[in-house]
Amino acid sequence: MRVYVGSDHAGFSLRKSLVERLRVQERDIVDLGTDSEAACDYPEFAYSVANAVRGNPGSLGILVCATGQGMATAAGKVRGIRAVVPANVEAARLSRFDNDANVLCLGSRFLVEGEAYAIVETWLATGFAGGRHARRIAKVAAIETASAVAFMTEGERLALASLGVPARIFDRDPALFSAQPKAQPAIKAALAWLSLPAEMSERLPELTSFTAEIRQARFRDLVLVVHDAENSPIADVVRFWGSSSGALRLHILGGEPAALATLEESILLDAALILVIDGPGMGKTFENKEERLWATMLDLCAGDVRRAGGHFVAITCARSRLAEIAEAHHYRKVFQGTPGIGEVFSALGFEGLVPAALLGLEPGRLLTRTRAMVESCRGDRLEDNPGASLGVLLGSLAKHGRSKLTLLPSKSLLPLGPWIAQVMSLATGKSDNGIMTVWGERLLPSYPPDRIFVHVQADEDAPAIPSEQMEALHLAGQPYIQIAVRDRYELGAELFRWEIAATVAALVLGTNPFPALPTAAALGEREQPVTTA
Repeated sequence: MRVYVGSDHAGFSLRKSLVERLRVQERDIVDLGTDSEAACDYPEFAYSVANAVRGNPGSLGILVCATGQGMATAAGKVRGIRAVVPANVEAARLSRFDNDANVLCLGSRFLVEGEAYAIVETWLATGFAGGRHARRIAKVAAIETASAVAFMTEGERLALASLGVPARIFDRDPALFSAQPKAQPAIKAALAWLSLPAEMSERLPELTSFTAEIRQARFRDLVLVVHDAENSPIADVVRFWGSSSGALRLHILGGEPAALATLEESILLDAALILVIDGPGMGKTFENKEERLWATMLDLCAGDVRRAGGHFVAITCARSRLAEIAEAHHYRKVFQGTPGIGEVFSALGFEGLVPAALLGLEPGRLLTRTRAMVESCRGDRLEDNPGASLGVLLGSLAKHGRSKLTLLPSKSLLPLGPWIAQVMSLATGKSDNGIMTVWGERLLPSYPPDRIFVHVQADEDAPAIPSEQMEALHLAGQPYIQIAVRDRYELGAELFRWEIAATVAALVLGTNPFPALPTAAALGEREQPVTTA
């Protein structure tokens, strides 16, 4: 076991004597000074020893000053350090046995050498008892974590408030994200997702009328066609909605060559509604997929173009390639997306709400809950703002090395994982401390200090993790957040919370959350995509 030793000028003589005695015992001693009795400042040596102990698990530290109190105070400011100033040998023994102290502080003015030797030898010879004492030490670590997190986030909240957050986000002020004039129009357009809940509420009659029409048509299945079924954020959101009893049954058409044949074997295609959603991969491959579906449906409809077209619905923008195809193939309905919004952030537009309605959710009820979240996320008190407070926490911890966002979603919320991963990657990926999202991972007995855990629990689901594992994470000092989801109608609100959180986290990390990328509404337009850089 390595022992780091240090002192200020007042503890110089006793420290030198201790080091000599311990080296005679052939202990692994690292002497960190001071080098003379010239006046010096004890916090410097306290930090050197405490930081060395923190960086070398299993090591211990000994510090000497006039009283021991100054060294203990300074050393205790280093995360993970439990510094003590025992008055006698028994107190020294108990500080190790009960409290797992890892830094011993001595006062040269109050101890003769013999007393100091006895205290040091007893302290080094005593091990930690564990058991009930381990639980108590874990609670100390949890307090330390909470305090550190509060300290980190307070400074970031003040900095964001001075920038006018969240008001400037909701004002869609592009200067908040970039000082480059050429980038600002695209950023302002990309921020249009903030208005989607209000805009979709106004367009609710169109969606409600369409849903009623589809029910009367007695379709049985919904086939979703997107550019990349495995990696599309819209596909993730649609999986997130799930299916209600009596609603259309969801099938997402994969990209493999045999996908259509497999689909035909599993459903009656002539009783299916095919929803084609534009995406950044709208190209020849995507067109070929639509063309094969169209040809199959046309054959099933005995060449009746309008009857075949009645099985197809598109979500795209004006003048896109998909809009042209939809007109040529007489699609039943074409919903117009909002220009400029990136695909990941379009979940609360028609791209997400049309599938939600077809899968049995009531869009009006979903939007009511979502708009309540929007108003909460407008709040100026960032600590009470559900989206901004989450973003501040994620960004602050990522800045300090905890950039692995580990999601613990309950069963019905599992599709939230890949969508959050894409939102966070898009928003923070340009930063050196970009947030990486992990989900579906089995909990390990312990973790390095690079994680933040978010437990998202639906009331209707069995617990995502056992309560004892939840407590173990907390007691291990791991930052841990719980989010409760009452029912499916809160899912839209959760999407908005995470969109705000990703945007705020990007601001904390000093990166533009809207890098150059194709957009869900400008996807097939003939011009070059607008970029933000």
